[in-house]
Amino acid sequence: MIQLLRRFLPVGWIFLTLCSGCSHSSQPTWVPGWRSAEPLIVPRTGAGAVIANGHLYAIGGIRGGGLEQGFVNSVEFAGIQPDGSVTDWRMTSPLIVPRGFLKAVTSHGFIYVIGGETYHNGLVLLNTVERAHILPSGGLGPWEEMNAMTTPRRSPSAVLAHNYLYAIGGYNGLFLNSVERAAVRPDGSLGAWGLLQTSLTTDRYIHGAGHVGDYIYIVGGHIQDVGGGKSSVEWTKVHADGSLSPWQLTATTKTPRFLASTIAAGPFVFTLGGFQDGYLSSVERATSLPDGSLSAWAEAAPLPRPKEGAAAAVDDPLPSASERPSNAAGRRLYLLGGSREGEYLRDVEWAVVNDRGELGYWATPISSGGPSLMQGSPAAPLPARPTPGAAHSQRDAVAPRP
Repeated sequence: MIQLLRRFLPVGWIFLTLCSGCSHSSQPTWVPGWRSAEPLIVPRTGAGAVIANGHLYAIGGIRGGGLEQGFVNSVEFAGIQPDGSVTDWRMTSPLIVPRGFLKAVTSHGFIYVIGGETYHNGLVLLNTVERAHILPSGGLGPWEEMNAMTTPRRSPSAVLAHNYLYAIGGYNGLFLNSVERAAVRPDGSLGAWGLLQTSLTTDRYIHGAGHVGDYIYIVGGHIQDVGGGKSSVEWTKVHADGSLSPWQLTATTKTPRFLASTIAAGPFVFTLGGFQDGYLSSVERATSLPDGSLSAWAEAAPLPRPKEGAAAAVDDPLPSASERPSNAAGRRLYLLGGSREGEYLRDVEWAVVNDRGELGYWATPISSGGPSLMQGSPAAPLPARPTPGAAHSQRDAVAPRP
């Protein structure tokens, strides 16, 4: 009997080892990078993006074809699937005014768009605000005008906090450092806009904003006199009455950039792509600290291809740990459209933000052939689709010299 056991012991050990390997290979593996999703119907840059009730929205923007045809009022939406992919995009109620370089936010069951620019026998800078009710189907009711801002703002940033909507910086003929706000009433209507006494430390235009708890972070932007991007970052605290603490500078980004996409996910602030001596694919991340300042910026997974003017949105954390690995933060960051070298993009890309602030996705090996055999696939850029007509330079449109 002892000799028989000795004979079969090596075979059993090999079997257990192989089974262990099989079990290990079926565990989700973190893959840094981005995944592609169903592309937009309309190529667009300088659009707005929000997520509400499990749907992703792309709003307005510029699609090329010359200024007269370039500004769009179309709005499209898609459902977000449990695995992060999206359903086919569908059109819904168009904006009242075609506009690009707007900002969009959602609250109280509505989507709001603020500012931007349009074309009516010439470029027109907008101070107008529109809202639409989000229907149970994900479609939108008709857009309606709300109280207008105190000044036109092309490419401002917009933040909702403590039932106030803030419009920050932008361009009205001058590069702005001003901040104004309007109360969001219980019925979703807006109170009158009013300028705040607390101004930014510098003018900010085609910049970005992230909102973490009671803190607002403003990142980068265009340098008015010499061109190029800013690396400076500033922050403020939002108080319960809607007032702001004085703005303070914090850690600068590694790369100056403008026309980047900036958004917060959990405690992390991301700035993605943009332009600085060329189109950028790099992504940076900083962490909001308890005192309101930011940690040093660090590199995150780069975009599949360089771009500027893309719209970013972040969904809520996944509802239960059973639907995600235990060490994943579970928020998904989506990036829509954008432009590069005269090409207007339909790209939709997404990545999960894990608890370390890394961007990537969880994948499961589908065979023992090696770690590259995963369910799903990384993002791949769409083939170039030239836009009919004479495309104008985006920076010529958004960064004029006053």
